Amino acid sequence: NDTDGATAVEFDIVSVPYLAIIFGILELALVFFTGSVLTQSMNTTGRLVRVGAFQGCGTAAEFKAMVCDRMSGLMNCEGNLRIDLVTAASFQSITMADPGDGGLDPDDDTSEVEDGDFDNTGPGEPVVMRGTFYYPLVLPNFMTRLENQAGSGRHVITVSTAFRNEPFPGGATCNPSIRDELDGILG
Repeated sequence: NDTDGATAVEFDIVSVPYLAIIFGILELALVFFTGSVLTQSMNTTGRLVRVGAFQGCGTAAEFKAMVCDRMSGLMNCEGNLRIDLVTAASFQSITMADPGDGGLDPDDDTSEVEDGDFDNTGPGEPVVMRGTFYYPLVLPNFMTRLENQAGSGRHVITVSTAFRNEPFPGGATCNPSIRDELDGILG
């Protein structure tokens, strides 16, 4: 019979694009989820700066560790996240460095992003905070077109917020609960 195997051939023809679409939708969902988690994490951790609870507690690396801890171990957060926290005399005079490719080597999957600018802020100061997450894509770019840095295999997710610190008491003293949380994160 000439029709033997026709169904299998038709299934093969239809299944490849169908599976590509399904996996593309899943990758897009993960990118959106990562962006949402990064936004929540940056807002929650940024509030500690806004109310003066983080000042005096630590460094940019410790702030980044707190953000990553709130991202629930999503991927390699430490290696793929750049945080910039900048202050100046007024919002108009704040300038942010271009994060660019974050110093990532597209040919080296183990390379990590370079550190951003991190200013210690005081009471009443204007602050701009930006988190840039270099999300490593699983699927090739020709399937999803999610790669927004040519040749990197990554989708860059950026979350920014601007705020004026509360008029908290001066003098950088670390809130004990923040210190305990940092000690728990950093071991």
